[in-house]
Amino acid sequence: MNTLLIRSSKVIKMAGNRIKKEVPTVKAWNKQEMALQFKRVNTSCINIIREGLLAIAPDIPWSEAEFDTRQQKATSLGDRYWVCDPLDGAIHFLQGLSPWCISLALIENGLAVFSVIYDAVRDELFTAMRGQGAWMNGEKLAVNIRNRLSDAILVTAHPNQPDKEEKDVRQLLETMGILLPKAGAVRMTGTSSLQLAYVAAGRIDAFWESGDDAYDWLAGALLVEEAGGVVRTMEGLPYSLQTDTGILAGNETMADLVGDEIARVLFSDRRVMA
Repeated sequence: MNTLLIRSSKVIKMAGNRIKKEVPTVKAWNKQEMALQFKRVNTSCINIIREGLLAIAPDIPWSEAEFDTRQQKATSLGDRYWVCDPLDGAIHFLQGLSPWCISLALIENGLAVFSVIYDAVRDELFTAMRGQGAWMNGEKLAVNIRNRLSDAILVTAHPNQPDKEEKDVRQLLETMGILLPKAGAVRMTGTSSLQLAYVAAGRIDAFWESGDDAYDWLAGALLVEEAGGVVRTMEGLPYSLQTDTGILAGNETMADLVGDEIARVLFSDRRVMA
């Protein structure tokens, strides 16, 4: 398994360094043109990664459910398959901004057994192996130990399609409204998997996001867990591939503090009933 992690990491690094040369020199003038640019670059990156993974592990299939959250939770690929986001932070990429990254996870029996997240702009490779730890460019990672919300650096992300995801937009605004005045700082840097990697690296104290897009979180969630943190749903339940009520990640104390504040605004009716 370690050999497969090393070899797949090389595939992801190769893809990242090739794709960063494809940042459009002419920026899209509307959303439709940006969508076309994204499709071209995303397809190119997928082809590079799939070809590379096929060469090192021809028996492991590739999940096609990147944009279908229902299919993500009902995959028929078997007990072992790849989950990849070839361009997390696509708008940043297309605008020549950073951060953006590539994320990859190997799923076995519904669990991520190892993960890779690569930021080609900063040349930072984050890797994790279940039960063996998490690393960034070979250095062992550990979550931050801050234990007061007033000192914490928090991050979140907005829905991919805010015009169609009214509930998730509402939850974002409500949770931001209560956490922003109480935290040391709150940021939204645009790429969920890399923000989770930053939690694992101790650069950020906690990350939360509404929604049900498990493929956005699988690789980063394993990094946080293997760096000594905890990953839960926003309702405080154990995180898994079946998660459909958002994600919360940080060290255990910070996850408790942020989770309590989220519960106050989103799940207060359930707490009263309990």
